[in-house]
Amino acid sequence: MIELVMNAFPRTGSTILWRMVKEARPDALHLYEPLHDKLFILLDEEGDKASVLHGVPLWQDYFKVDAKTIHELRLKHRDCTNLLRLQEIQRYLDAVDAIPERLILQPNRMHFILKDLAQRYDCKVLHLTRGPADCFLGFVEIFEMFGSALTKDYNWWIDNICGFVTFFKNQYEAMVTKFNVPLVTGFLDKWVVVWTYQNYYAVDQADGKHVMAVSLEDITDGTGLKKIEDFTGLKLNKDIIDKKKVYLADDAFKKVVDERINSLGLTYMADEISKATPF
Repeated sequence: MIELVMNAFPRTGSTILWRMVKEARPDALHLYEPLHDKLFILLDEEGDKASVLHGVPLWQDYFKVDAKTIHELRLKHRDCTNLLRLQEIQRYLDAVDAIPERLILQPNRMHFILKDLAQRYDCKVLHLTRGPADCFLGFVEIFEMFGSALTKDYNWWIDNICGFVTFFKNQYEAMVTKFNVPLVTGFLDKWVVVWTYQNYYAVDQADGKHVMAVSLEDITDGTGLKKIEDFTGLKLNKDIIDKKKVYLADDAFKKVVDERINSLGLTYMADEISKATPF
């Protein structure tokens, strides 16, 4: 059954935290990115040890689930890029919850359903945020990890750059259909809208008892880990975090992002996110 869900806006340190939780609770099954639109393609192509990030195989624990259950999950899985209601993925998550193991999930697409998730599955839900400028440039960090290897597989680079852009453009379109969001054309503006709305509604659901929100900045400063430990009952190894490897924007780009937030009329929402999860 689902015990803990660690939801996150992309590039907020969720994989590092997932590794820490994985080490602290080795008796549980840790399912990475269960809502990824290409999850079962990745499982088929990469196997249990191919993809490694921050020193831990990403898909390993899926291969501990019996084949019949994986087949059921494959049939009920759907593209959750524009997930707005729990009912849209309830059949899939019910099948996940039915796995007779203690389950810890690490998705990044559940921002609008955190409270419903906690209530239906009687689980703890954690949401991670990060300051917008650092978060946006954090995507550059993904590509830097591969260094010169990118020149050997330029198709990977193209697919992932295009995938990153398309993913957030699609999420922006979902915001347009659901909310009265600013109508914009530039990619940075679309990304800022998505960052603001998804994090605002996520932290708004945090009650500190069933749903908690914390920022990467709070985690790297130390106090955030204590909050997570108190919330989850786990003892986390803080030595895993290397502050020197946390990608940070310069003041000039932070000013640019702040100006875009202000010009789009999103300052109130951004301030509320910062109050709930200081960055």
